[in-house]
Amino acid sequence: MNINIDDKEDYIAFLNGDILGFERLVLRYKNHLIYFLQKYVNNIDTAEDLAQDAFVEIFIHKERFQVNKNFKTYLFTIGKFKAIDFLRKQPDYTSIDEIETLADRNLLEEQLFSKEDKTILFTALNKLKPEYQQIITLIDLEDISYKDAAKILQKTLPQVKILIYRARKSLEKELVKTGYKHEK
Repeated sequence: MNINIDDKEDYIAFLNGDILGFERLVLRYKNHLIYFLQKYVNNIDTAEDLAQDAFVEIFIHKERFQVNKNFKTYLFTIGKFKAIDFLRKQPDYTSIDEIETLADRNLLEEQLFSKEDKTILFTALNKLKPEYQQIITLIDLEDISYKDAAKILQKTLPQVKILIYRARKSLEKELVKTGYKHEK
């Protein structure tokens, strides 16, 4: 289990009444959560609202989180359920499966690739199935463990391993089609 020591210390401080501990957690994960939620709701303003709702939920029910668990996984799980609840209330909602396919295509981390690499990767990611985009975002871009990604996506660990393998292979095929060669 990959537990961030700073998260644990900040959460314990928050539990003991130090509001700055909670603020540090918000600042650490706010943008990552918004980025993740935007893939579900396809709207940055809604994603920001849902991220705020997730943090409010944690603030109000702070005793629910177990400090020996991974805070980021807990936060992203709450965020995902907030997004699903939001989408269920939309007039054009049909199913959870459809929600999973509403992923936003903007999956690039600014600091990871040169501008040209970003364009190539963005194009290749846009061609992948939404579930492949989600798993690559969680595991490769957000650096979430397989186990935690399984919790967030409500899949078994073997399902996640198969999914990330297939997603990476699909991404690799798309990149090869473009003639892209990454120098290691």
